[in-house]
Amino acid sequence: MSAPFYSRRLFPVCFLLLAGLVLAQNSRATDILADTFGFDDSTRKSVALDQLRQGCSARDCIPSIDKPRFVSASAASHLTDNDIVLALSWQGEYRAYPSRILDQHEIVNDVVGGTPIAVTYCPLCGSAVGVLRKINGQVTEFGVSGLLYNSALVFYDRTTETLWDQIAAEGIVGPLTGEKLELVPITVTRWGRWKAAHPETLVLSADQGAGRDYTQDYYAKYRQDERLMFPVSRTNDVIRPKEVVFGFDLGQETIAFTEALLQRSSKVSHTLNGRELTVIVAEDGAVTLVDGASAERFAPTRVFWFAWFTFHPQTELVR
Repeated sequence: MSAPFYSRRLFPVCFLLLAGLVLAQNSRATDILADTFGFDDSTRKSVALDQLRQGCSARDCIPSIDKPRFVSASAASHLTDNDIVLALSWQGEYRAYPSRILDQHEIVNDVVGGTPIAVTYCPLCGSAVGVLRKINGQVTEFGVSGLLYNSALVFYDRTTETLWDQIAAEGIVGPLTGEKLELVPITVTRWGRWKAAHPETLVLSADQGAGRDYTQDYYAKYRQDERLMFPVSRTNDVIRPKEVVFGFDLGQETIAFTEALLQRSSKVSHTLNGRELTVIVAEDGAVTLVDGASAERFAPTRVFWFAWFTFHPQTELVR
């Protein structure tokens, strides 16, 4: 979630951090938790309400894409081979969602291979998470709540209005608190790499009916800066806070591998408390961890280090 877009305007890159902080401070005309969702201290929750930071004056301040428009790979003139895309392979279909479009929308409610899926992206955390849009047998849509938890996107479902922590894909406030969404593996890769491996892929077009300029990278300065826009509960400076890692939740343990390491080698082995683990990077950029003993395969969360550590402080880091 990004404060520069909370006012539905685009700000030059040089004003990104300052504008974000100023808008966050001046966006309290409406209390989203109380006035929009009707939540108070009696509401079911796993996170104290005062841990949720308000970034704008209303939910859906950043509009999700609910009727996505796509073009073929050959018609994707709005992309260069070096552009970052969030990519999806599901039921024999392929999708690519340019990060510069997701910067301004953060959620795409899509249907892929007949399956309702939401692709979510938090530019402040660099986190890409895909989830099924069916909860307890009912299809829903997800929207941007206007709230942040440890600087990370908090989205809500439009059926029960539960608030969901994006990184854990878990309900944190509302009727479905404690429930987990079913994850869909998302690959974050370069467009040229994904296109070469999957020429039949569809690509989110630059015409989403919003009249926005998707040509600029409004987060370039933020990614290079050491500072965060919003506070987090814990930090670790063993590597740069915004260095990209691929984090894996293995149940009782978590582990993260730096993107820099995986760029140097497409196959990395590591032993974690006696478990022989191997991380493999496919030709299209997809990253998978394989447990040598059980042969179980795990998909990662691609995210900035500070966010992964904040939510997984006991994690092991491999770099």
